[in-house]
Amino acid sequence: MINIMILSHCELTKELIKTAEVIAGKQENLFYIDQDIKNENLASLQEKISEILKKVNNEQGTLILTDMLGGTPCNASVLLTKSFNIEVLTGVNLPMILSAVFASKTANTAKDLADKVLSDGKKSIVNAKQLLLERMK
Repeated sequence: MINIMILSHCELTKELIKTAEVIAGKQENLFYIDQDIKNENLASLQEKISEILKKVNNEQGTLILTDMLGGTPCNASVLLTKSFNIEVLTGVNLPMILSAVFASKTANTAKDLADKVLSDGKKSIVNAKQLLLERMK
């Protein structure tokens, strides 16, 4: 099973995981930093991520989902791609987490999982009004 780490500013990570687990049940392969990282600098956050990866990263790799491109969680994670077998996606949302949770059990590599989650995440962003109006025609 491929492990998944979720990183974001403030309490977003905890709430996303809590919501995903209401839908999918408790997940043993979901990891995060259990503190508010809004005041972390790049180096200290990178060290905290690295410590978790040393414990949970396996030969299949780890998928890291971050809140936004250019944010400290994303930047710290990307810097670790040279040291760990990880994939990093930004723009985390609930459908991406659910896709990752379900697909992590059968994907062969973190790269395969990242490709699936990226595709599913893109499909989940729609103009609901427009979609509904098109289906009513």
